[in-house]
Amino acid sequence: MPRSTETEIHHKHHRDASSESSEEGEPKNLSAETWDSMRAEKTASDKGTKVDFPNPESVEKGSTVPISVSVDGTPREIFMHVPKNYDAQKPAPVLVVFNEWGDKPGPGGTKAGAAGLEELTGLSKEADENGMFVLYMSGNPKKDISYNNGQYPFSKTDDVGYTAAVLDQLNKNYNVDLERITLTGYSQGASFAHRAAAELPEKYRPANLVDVSGWTTGKEKPVPPGMNFMSIQSERDSVAPIDGRWFGLHMDSEERTLQRYLRGNSINDKEKAVSIKEDSTEAVIERDWEAPTGAKIRSITLPKYKGHDWHGSPGSSAPVNATKELIDFIKGKRRGS
Repeated sequence: MPRSTETEIHHKHHRDASSESSEEGEPKNLSAETWDSMRAEKTASDKGTKVDFPNPESVEKGSTVPISVSVDGTPREIFMHVPKNYDAQKPAPVLVVFNEWGDKPGPGGTKAGAAGLEELTGLSKEADENGMFVLYMSGNPKKDISYNNGQYPFSKTDDVGYTAAVLDQLNKNYNVDLERITLTGYSQGASFAHRAAAELPEKYRPANLVDVSGWTTGKEKPVPPGMNFMSIQSERDSVAPIDGRWFGLHMDSEERTLQRYLRGNSINDKEKAVSIKEDSTEAVIERDWEAPTGAKIRSITLPKYKGHDWHGSPGSSAPVNATKELIDFIKGKRRGS
Protein backbone atom coordinates (compact mmCIF):
# COMPACT_ATOMS: atom_id res chain seq x y z
CA MET A 1 0.00 0.00 0.00
CA PRO A 2 1.21 3.57 -0.60
CA ARG A 3 2.85 5.14 2.37
CA SER A 4 2.94 8.73 3.56
CA THR A 5 5.87 10.41 1.84
CA GLU A 6 7.32 13.87 1.59
CA THR A 7 7.39 16.01 -1.54
CA GLU A 8 9.81 18.89 -1.74
CA ILE A 9 10.05 21.61 -4.32
CA HIS A 10 13.20 23.63 -3.85
CA HIS A 11 13.31 27.26 -4.84
CA LYS A 12 16.23 29.25 -6.11
CA HIS A 13 17.37 31.82 -3.60
CA HIS A 14 19.89 34.60 -3.98
CA ARG A 15 22.08 36.52 -1.64
CA ASP A 16 24.44 39.42 -2.20
CA ALA A 17 28.02 38.27 -2.28
CA SER A 18 30.01 39.98 0.45
CA SER A 19 33.20 39.55 2.39
CA GLU A 20 32.79 39.04 6.10
CA SER A 21 35.29 38.79 8.95
CA SER A 22 35.50 35.40 10.65
CA GLU A 23 35.52 34.61 14.34
CA GLU A 24 38.79 33.61 16.02
CA GLY A 25 39.71 30.03 15.21
CA GLU A 26 37.61 29.95 11.99
CA PRO A 27 39.10 30.08 8.49
CA LYS A 28 39.74 33.64 7.34
CA ASN A 29 39.46 35.28 3.90
CA LEU A 30 36.70 33.00 2.63
CA SER A 31 35.44 33.95 -0.83
CA ALA A 32 32.00 35.46 -1.29
CA GLU A 33 30.96 32.26 -3.12
CA THR A 34 31.99 30.12 -0.15
CA TRP A 35 30.09 32.30 2.30
CA ASP A 36 27.04 32.12 0.06
CA SER A 37 27.29 28.33 -0.09
CA MET A 38 27.61 28.05 3.68
CA ARG A 39 24.57 30.22 4.27
CA ALA A 40 22.56 28.24 1.72
CA GLU A 41 23.41 24.98 3.48
CA LYS A 42 21.96 26.37 6.71
CA THR A 43 18.65 27.41 5.17
CA ALA A 44 18.02 25.05 2.24
CA SER A 45 15.95 22.65 4.38
CA ASP A 46 13.42 25.42 4.98
CA LYS A 47 12.99 26.32 1.33
CA GLY A 48 10.18 24.94 -0.82
CA THR A 49 7.07 22.95 0.03
CA LYS A 50 6.95 19.85 2.22
CA VAL A 51 3.82 17.71 2.16
CA ASP A 52 2.99 14.76 4.40
CA PHE A 53 -0.33 13.00 3.75
CA PRO A 54 -1.81 10.52 6.22
CA ASN A 55 -1.64 6.88 5.17
CA PRO A 56 -4.67 6.22 2.90
CA GLU A 57 -5.52 3.12 4.95
CA SER A 58 -6.15 5.32 7.98
CA VAL A 59 -8.46 7.79 6.20
CA GLU A 60 -12.16 6.99 6.31
CA LYS A 61 -14.11 7.52 3.09
CA GLY A 62 -16.44 10.50 3.33
CA SER A 63 -14.19 12.21 5.89
CA THR A 64 -12.24 15.47 5.86
CA VAL A 65 -8.75 15.22 7.33
CA PRO A 66 -5.87 17.66 7.92
CA ILE A 67 -2.75 17.44 5.77
CA SER A 68 0.68 18.39 7.10
CA VAL A 69 2.18 21.06 4.85
CA SER A 70 4.88 23.69 5.27
CA VAL A 71 6.00 26.30 2.74
CA ASP A 72 9.48 27.79 3.25
CA GLY A 73 9.43 26.42 6.78
CA THR A 74 6.02 27.89 7.70
CA PRO A 75 3.18 25.43 8.40
CA ARG A 76 -0.09 25.81 6.54
CA GLU A 77 -3.41 24.35 7.60
CA ILE A 78 -5.04 22.50 4.71
CA PHE A 79 -7.66 19.75 4.54
CA MET A 80 -8.52 16.90 2.20
CA HIS A 81 -11.99 15.44 1.72
CA VAL A 82 -12.15 11.87 0.42
CA PRO A 83 -15.46 11.06 -1.34
CA LYS A 84 -17.57 8.50 0.49
CA ASN A 85 -17.89 6.35 -2.65
CA TYR A 86 -14.18 6.46 -3.57
CA ASP A 87 -13.11 3.36 -5.48
CA ALA A 88 -9.37 2.93 -5.87
CA GLN A 89 -10.00 1.17 -9.20
CA LYS A 90 -11.65 4.25 -10.70
CA PRO A 91 -9.92 7.64 -11.15
CA ALA A 92 -11.72 10.40 -9.27
CA PRO A 93 -11.92 14.13 -10.17
CA VAL A 94 -10.21 16.71 -7.96
CA LEU A 95 -11.48 20.10 -6.78
CA VAL A 96 -8.91 22.56 -5.39
CA VAL A 97 -10.36 25.44 -3.33
CA PHE A 98 -8.41 28.59 -2.36
CA ASN A 99 -9.57 30.72 0.58
CA GLU A 100 -10.22 34.47 0.61
CA TRP A 101 -7.75 37.01 2.03
CA GLY A 102 -7.73 37.77 5.73
CA ASP A 103 -7.24 36.07 9.08
CA LYS A 104 -10.58 37.19 10.55
CA PRO A 105 -13.82 35.15 10.43
CA GLY A 106 -15.43 35.06 7.00
CA PRO A 107 -19.05 35.40 5.84
CA GLY A 108 -21.55 33.98 8.29
CA GLY A 109 -18.86 33.75 10.96
CA THR A 110 -17.03 30.92 9.22
CA LYS A 111 -13.41 30.38 10.21
CA ALA A 112 -10.66 32.10 8.25
CA GLY A 113 -8.50 30.19 5.79
CA ALA A 114 -8.88 26.53 4.91
CA ALA A 115 -10.51 25.77 8.26
CA GLY A 116 -13.70 27.56 7.20
CA LEU A 117 -13.89 26.59 3.54
CA GLU A 118 -15.82 23.37 4.03
CA GLU A 119 -18.59 25.15 5.96
CA LEU A 120 -18.48 28.23 3.72
CA THR A 121 -18.90 26.32 0.45
CA GLY A 122 -20.64 23.09 1.41
CA LEU A 123 -18.50 21.39 -1.22
CA SER A 124 -17.80 18.20 0.74
CA LYS A 125 -21.44 17.15 0.51
CA GLU A 126 -21.45 17.84 -3.22
CA ALA A 127 -18.14 15.99 -3.58
CA ASP A 128 -19.63 12.91 -1.94
CA GLU A 129 -22.55 12.97 -4.35
CA ASN A 130 -20.25 13.43 -7.34
CA GLY A 131 -17.27 11.28 -6.33
CA MET A 132 -14.72 14.09 -6.12
CA PHE A 133 -11.74 14.74 -3.91
CA VAL A 134 -11.62 18.24 -2.42
CA LEU A 135 -8.44 20.01 -1.33
CA TYR A 136 -9.19 22.97 0.93
CA MET A 137 -6.03 25.04 0.55
CA SER A 138 -4.69 27.76 2.83
CA GLY A 139 -2.66 30.85 1.99
CA ASN A 140 0.44 32.25 3.66
CA PRO A 141 -0.28 32.85 7.40
CA LYS A 142 2.50 35.44 7.49
CA LYS A 143 0.61 37.48 4.87
CA ASP A 144 -2.98 37.37 6.15
CA ILE A 145 -3.55 33.89 4.68
CA SER A 146 -3.07 35.24 1.14
CA TYR A 147 -1.60 33.75 -2.02
CA ASN A 148 1.04 34.98 -4.41
CA ASN A 149 -1.03 36.34 -7.29
CA GLY A 150 1.80 38.70 -8.23
CA GLN A 151 0.47 41.76 -6.38
CA TYR A 152 2.39 43.62 -3.69
CA PRO A 153 0.22 43.24 -0.54
CA PHE A 154 0.05 39.48 -0.71
CA SER A 155 2.19 36.35 -0.24
CA LYS A 156 5.58 36.19 -1.95
CA THR A 157 6.06 32.44 -1.58
CA ASP A 158 5.89 30.01 -4.52
CA ASP A 159 2.21 29.19 -4.14
CA VAL A 160 2.00 27.61 -7.59
CA GLY A 161 4.76 25.21 -6.53
CA TYR A 162 2.93 24.62 -3.25
CA THR A 163 -0.26 23.73 -5.13
CA ALA A 164 1.64 21.39 -7.47
CA ALA A 165 3.33 19.66 -4.51
CA VAL A 166 -0.01 18.96 -2.83
CA LEU A 167 -1.51 17.65 -6.08
CA ASP A 168 1.58 15.51 -6.63
CA GLN A 169 1.20 13.83 -3.25
CA LEU A 170 -2.55 13.34 -3.71
CA ASN A 171 -1.81 11.69 -7.07
CA LYS A 172 0.71 9.35 -5.44
CA ASN A 173 -1.63 8.27 -2.66
CA TYR A 174 -4.91 8.00 -4.56
CA ASN A 175 -6.26 7.18 -8.00
CA VAL A 176 -7.18 10.64 -9.31
CA ASP A 177 -8.26 11.74 -12.78
CA LEU A 178 -5.70 14.30 -13.95
CA GLU A 179 -7.98 15.30 -16.82
CA ARG A 180 -10.67 16.45 -14.38
CA ILE A 181 -8.94 18.91 -12.08
CA THR A 182 -10.90 22.03 -11.15
CA LEU A 183 -9.46 25.14 -9.51
CA THR A 184 -11.76 27.53 -7.69
CA GLY A 185 -11.47 30.26 -5.13
CA TYR A 186 -13.18 33.12 -3.42
CA SER A 187 -11.94 36.74 -3.62
CA GLN A 188 -8.10 36.84 -3.47
CA GLY A 189 -8.05 33.05 -3.63
CA ALA A 190 -9.90 33.27 -6.95
CA SER A 191 -7.40 35.84 -8.16
CA PHE A 192 -4.57 33.42 -7.40
CA ALA A 193 -6.47 30.58 -9.11
CA HIS A 194 -6.12 32.47 -12.40
CA ARG A 195 -2.35 32.50 -11.97
CA ALA A 196 -2.17 28.87 -10.85
CA ALA A 197 -4.29 27.70 -13.79
CA ALA A 198 -1.83 29.27 -16.21
CA GLU A 199 1.38 28.19 -14.45
CA LEU A 200 0.81 24.71 -13.01
CA PRO A 201 2.87 21.96 -14.67
CA GLU A 202 1.25 20.44 -17.76
CA LYS A 203 0.54 17.28 -15.79
CA TYR A 204 -1.81 19.22 -13.51
CA ARG A 205 -3.23 21.64 -16.07
CA PRO A 206 -6.84 22.14 -14.91
CA ALA A 207 -9.91 21.27 -16.91
CA ASN A 208 -11.94 24.00 -15.21
CA LEU A 209 -11.48 27.33 -13.46
CA VAL A 210 -14.33 28.86 -11.45
CA ASP A 211 -13.90 32.43 -10.13
CA VAL A 212 -16.21 33.55 -7.32
CA SER A 213 -15.94 37.26 -6.44
CA GLY A 214 -12.35 37.37 -7.68
CA TRP A 215 -10.31 39.32 -10.23
CA THR A 216 -7.42 39.10 -12.65
CA THR A 217 -4.29 41.24 -12.29
CA GLY A 218 -3.41 41.62 -15.96
CA LYS A 219 -0.08 39.88 -15.30
CA GLU A 220 -1.23 36.31 -15.81
CA LYS A 221 0.38 34.06 -18.41
CA PRO A 222 -1.68 32.97 -21.45
CA VAL A 223 -4.88 30.99 -20.90
CA PRO A 224 -4.29 27.22 -21.05
CA PRO A 225 -5.85 25.81 -24.24
CA GLY A 226 -9.24 24.18 -23.91
CA MET A 227 -9.83 25.14 -20.26
CA ASN A 228 -13.44 25.75 -19.24
CA PHE A 229 -14.05 28.99 -17.34
CA MET A 230 -16.91 30.36 -15.24
CA SER A 231 -17.15 33.50 -13.11
CA ILE A 232 -19.81 34.70 -10.68
CA GLN A 233 -19.66 38.41 -9.85
CA SER A 234 -21.83 40.94 -8.00
CA GLU A 235 -22.27 44.13 -10.03
CA ARG A 236 -22.43 46.26 -6.87
CA ASP A 237 -19.48 44.61 -5.11
CA SER A 238 -17.35 47.43 -3.63
CA VAL A 239 -14.43 45.16 -2.63
CA ALA A 240 -13.77 43.73 -6.10
CA PRO A 241 -15.66 46.16 -8.38
CA ILE A 242 -17.08 44.58 -11.51
CA ASP A 243 -15.82 47.57 -13.51
CA GLY A 244 -12.32 47.05 -12.13
CA ARG A 245 -9.96 49.10 -10.02
CA TRP A 246 -7.14 50.99 -11.71
CA PHE A 247 -5.33 52.70 -8.82
CA GLY A 248 -3.71 51.14 -5.78
CA LEU A 249 -4.47 47.42 -5.95
CA HIS A 250 -5.17 46.90 -9.66
CA MET A 251 -8.12 44.67 -10.54
CA ASP A 252 -9.17 43.98 -14.11
CA SER A 253 -12.85 44.52 -14.84
CA GLU A 254 -15.08 41.50 -15.33
CA GLU A 255 -15.24 42.30 -19.05
CA ARG A 256 -11.41 42.35 -19.35
CA THR A 257 -11.21 39.05 -17.49
CA LEU A 258 -13.90 37.57 -19.71
CA GLN A 259 -12.14 38.79 -22.85
CA ARG A 260 -8.96 37.10 -21.66
CA TYR A 261 -10.68 33.70 -21.67
CA LEU A 262 -12.68 34.31 -24.83
CA ARG A 263 -9.65 35.36 -26.87
CA GLY A 264 -7.56 32.62 -25.29
CA ASN A 265 -10.09 30.20 -26.77
CA SER A 266 -10.29 31.90 -30.19
CA ILE A 267 -13.53 33.81 -29.58
CA ASN A 268 -12.99 37.36 -30.81
CA ASP A 269 -16.53 38.69 -30.52
CA LYS A 270 -18.01 38.45 -27.02
CA GLU A 271 -21.43 39.44 -28.38
CA LYS A 272 -21.68 36.11 -30.17
CA ALA A 273 -22.73 34.23 -27.07
CA VAL A 274 -24.40 30.85 -27.50
CA SER A 275 -27.06 31.92 -25.03
CA ILE A 276 -28.01 34.83 -22.81
CA LYS A 277 -30.42 34.29 -19.92
CA GLU A 278 -31.91 36.96 -17.68
CA ASP A 279 -34.34 36.05 -14.93
CA SER A 280 -37.67 37.86 -14.61
CA THR A 281 -36.49 39.92 -11.61
CA GLU A 282 -33.37 41.11 -13.47
CA ALA A 283 -31.35 39.78 -10.53
CA VAL A 284 -29.27 37.29 -12.54
CA ILE A 285 -27.77 37.53 -16.02
CA GLU A 286 -26.08 34.47 -17.46
CA ARG A 287 -24.05 34.38 -20.68
CA ASP A 288 -22.58 31.26 -22.29
CA TRP A 289 -20.04 30.71 -25.05
CA GLU A 290 -18.72 27.58 -26.74
CA ALA A 291 -15.22 28.00 -28.11
CA PRO A 292 -13.66 26.41 -31.22
CA THR A 293 -11.26 24.71 -28.79
CA GLY A 294 -14.24 22.95 -27.21
CA ALA A 295 -14.02 25.03 -24.04
CA LYS A 296 -17.20 26.26 -22.37
CA ILE A 297 -17.22 29.79 -20.92
CA ARG A 298 -19.92 31.15 -18.64
CA SER A 299 -20.39 34.55 -17.00
CA ILE A 300 -22.95 35.00 -14.22
CA THR A 301 -23.49 38.56 -13.01
CA LEU A 302 -25.83 39.80 -10.31
CA PRO A 303 -26.91 43.39 -11.17
CA LYS A 304 -28.63 44.17 -7.88
CA TYR A 305 -26.40 42.33 -5.44
CA LYS A 306 -23.79 44.11 -3.29
CA GLY A 307 -22.25 41.16 -1.49
CA HIS A 308 -18.59 40.23 -1.78
CA ASP A 309 -19.00 36.60 -0.82
CA TRP A 310 -19.19 32.98 -1.86
CA HIS A 311 -22.72 33.39 -3.19
CA GLY A 312 -25.25 31.30 -1.27
CA SER A 313 -22.88 30.66 1.65
CA PRO A 314 -23.81 31.24 5.32
CA GLY A 315 -24.80 34.88 5.72
CA SER A 316 -25.19 35.45 1.97
CA SER A 317 -28.46 36.68 0.46
CA ALA A 318 -27.32 36.24 -3.15
CA PRO A 319 -29.94 35.11 -5.69
CA VAL A 320 -27.66 32.25 -6.83
CA ASN A 321 -25.74 29.51 -5.07
CA ALA A 322 -22.09 29.44 -6.19
CA THR A 323 -21.61 25.83 -5.09
CA LYS A 324 -24.57 24.58 -7.09
CA GLU A 325 -23.51 26.61 -10.13
CA LEU A 326 -19.94 25.29 -9.86
CA ILE A 327 -20.98 21.64 -9.64
CA ASP A 328 -23.44 21.99 -12.53
CA PHE A 329 -20.79 23.70 -14.67
CA ILE A 330 -17.90 21.26 -14.16
CA LYS A 331 -19.95 18.05 -14.26
CA GLY A 332 -18.70 15.78 -17.02
CA LYS A 333 -16.11 18.27 -18.31
CA ARG A 334 -12.60 17.07 -19.08
CA ARG A 335 -9.41 18.85 -20.00
CA GLY A 336 -9.33 19.99 -23.61
CA SER A 337 -6.45 19.66 -26.02
